[in-house]
Amino acid sequence: MQLILGLDIGTQAVKGVLVTLDGKVAARAGLERPPMLPRPGWVEMDPERDWWGSGLQVVRQLLAQVGAGDSVIAAGVSALVPCLALLDAQMQPVRPAILYSDNRAIEELDWVNRTGGLNLTAEAVVPKLVWIQRREPGNFARGRVLLSAHNYIVQRLTGASAMDYDTAGIMGGIFDPKSKQWRTDLVERLGLDPALLPPLSPATGVVGRVTEEAARATGLPAGIPVIAGSGDTFPTLVGCGAVDVGDAMISFGTTGLLTVTLRPLVESAAGPHFGASEADAAVLWGANVLSVGRLIRWYLDQFPPAVPSGGNLYELMEQAAAAIPPGADGTLVLPHWLGRRTPLPDHNLRGSILGVLPSTTPGHVYRALMEAFAYNIRQGFDPVRERVRRVVLTAGGARSGLWRQIMADVLDHPVEYNPGGSGALGIAFLAAYALGHVTAFSDIRQRWLAGMERIDPRAEAVAVYQRLYPVYCQFDDVVAAPYASLAAALAATPAGE
Repeated sequence: MQLILGLDIGTQAVKGVLVTLDGKVAARAGLERPPMLPRPGWVEMDPERDWWGSGLQVVRQLLAQVGAGDSVIAAGVSALVPCLALLDAQMQPVRPAILYSDNRAIEELDWVNRTGGLNLTAEAVVPKLVWIQRREPGNFARGRVLLSAHNYIVQRLTGASAMDYDTAGIMGGIFDPKSKQWRTDLVERLGLDPALLPPLSPATGVVGRVTEEAARATGLPAGIPVIAGSGDTFPTLVGCGAVDVGDAMISFGTTGLLTVTLRPLVESAAGPHFGASEADAAVLWGANVLSVGRLIRWYLDQFPPAVPSGGNLYELMEQAAAAIPPGADGTLVLPHWLGRRTPLPDHNLRGSILGVLPSTTPGHVYRALMEAFAYNIRQGFDPVRERVRRVVLTAGGARSGLWRQIMADVLDHPVEYNPGGSGALGIAFLAAYALGHVTAFSDIRQRWLAGMERIDPRAEAVAVYQRLYPVYCQFDDVVAAPYASLAAALAATPAGE
């Protein structure tokens, strides 16, 4: 038996699969661990502990399940992007990594946009690198290479520093997708050193092989090839089967995404897959919601219900939410716990729970959290609705049958789901494809993902959401000004007052 390793480093968890060359999953494993929130608006991870250390545990669990580490013939890694992991000359992190959802570098973001003639949002890495340069000059001086999360795992596995085109393209305007090269002139204009930027590679390019040291640490065979890998979006698209024109993907991860496939993904397997204009892109971004699974986890951590012995916390709350009618009796959530990215970016926005009455129950709030994600996705879905042929749901939150039904009802569109789909499966497929073990992307739907559940919208629920969705949008519009005033007032308040 020959196996491909797919490893996905997420914001809340690390997941892995071992897959045969015909798409049979031989082993699955996962490990939950949250990011660090050292200050309001800051989101960090320890690359060595949270990425490599957690990844090691998952790989060892996978190999223990199959009992034959030498059957693994290749590996691929995907991860949350973009992240800022600054490494020193010994390839050790000089500080905790700064995540995509971190909002600390707002002043630097404005300066970078003005200086570079750019239009970046707060997730970009370059402003955060400038933040380190200005606020932590000692750490900046020690930096020798800049990597994101999956690049860091690949470096630990192979000793090679590399970055795929897609990740380079979202670092902050410093990558040219036409030439597939770094824009060193812009990097220098921003006062940064181009030497910090790693060599570039296609996502499916083999950038190295597992070293003897990494083999001892992981149990993988030394010498097996490792592809450059990619951020989690493209492998998740592949891993849920949204690979053909008109396939929309909605990801219910820690963060949420809506994408629409514009041309067959096999045509852009090497990357880049995303572009500044539609003409350059294989995939269209529809929506980006920073807090999805994060909201559910936050709610259960802060307001945990009593669970009967042997009970499941998620199942208990889903049952409570399912007993509440569509629209949650007017309870409404704006899901901007870390600000809003789409439809209009606004880092000042905060989360809001509205319409609370004495009769409001935890079930109402839980259902409203689920509906909030669907509303935010619909803001991006309506403009592209006519281009969508099918909608596929994926990632952890999509395991909820209630949440799948809410999404179908709010969008007023059928949705499909396969519980086997995942970013880990997708990056394993891309590794197999890169090495010629599979030759057609149709295999992911026809062989690797056999059968999809279809969820149709319910007419009575659709009617309710058609009335409430405009109300959600109205609230979403009007809170921008008071939240901006709140941010200004807090910024003017001395610490400790």
